Amino acid sequence: MVGARRFQEIRDWSPGYINVTPEHVAIMAECTACGKAREFARESLPSHMHFSLISEIEPHLKCASCGAKAGKLRFGSYVGGE
Repeated sequence: MVGARRFQEIRDWSPGYINVTPEHVAIMAECTACGKAREFARESLPSHMHFSLISEIEPHLKCASCGAKAGKLRFGSYVGGE
């Protein structure tokens, strides 16, 4: 039976700076206002933010669903879906 692919967060882990996050670690952007989540594309960051702290990036995340600037970056991997 094929299971659904789901994101599994690494609890209590933050790399500090976005550029030191290993490429094999998936990043999920979650809106703390409405709860919507989607995969975060590192290449979507403006070039001046490529070496920023996670805490400096999060206030700039704007939810595509509700428009709130209440983003939180989660780090982990995808499991299932085999």
